Amino acid sequence: MSSVLDTLARMRLFEGLSEDELELLETLVFVNRVSAGQTVCEEGDRSDFVCFVVRGSLDIVKTNVDGGEVVIAHLHAGDSMGEMALVDNEPRSATVRVAEDATLIVLTHKGLDQLRKRSPSAATQVMENIARLLCVHLRRTSSQLAQFKLAAG
Repeated sequence: MSSVLDTLARMRLFEGLSEDELELLETLVFVNRVSAGQTVCEEGDRSDFVCFVVRGSLDIVKTNVDGGEVVIAHLHAGDSMGEMALVDNEPRSATVRVAEDATLIVLTHKGLDQLRKRSPSAATQVMENIARLLCVHLRRTSSQLAQFKLAAG
């Protein structure tokens, strides 16, 4: 098994895919090596890809009301970002910067469309997994919001 294939097999987004489906997926993704300080995407940009961190780390950054930046999340190997971009066509909700040199596996919307054409069942599984991940993120965000509201009184 290649290192990319092995990495895909461990990703939550690709749980439930057969080895044949993972091999097909491997042909539809690409590896991107990025250096610390580089920007992967900007808040407000239209982009159509999801990234999986293989090595290194990324900061998720939001602009506050004063125009300053706040790191709201730190992603490490095994984490992913940009799942919403494969579902909707809305602008990015945050900026993503490389905190330390990183290796990313990238799946574009076009790659997902190719998967849908070549293996509808695999694409369905990936979309179900995206829905699960988005639910996890939404529950975490809802919990944090509730804590902030309770703390504020």
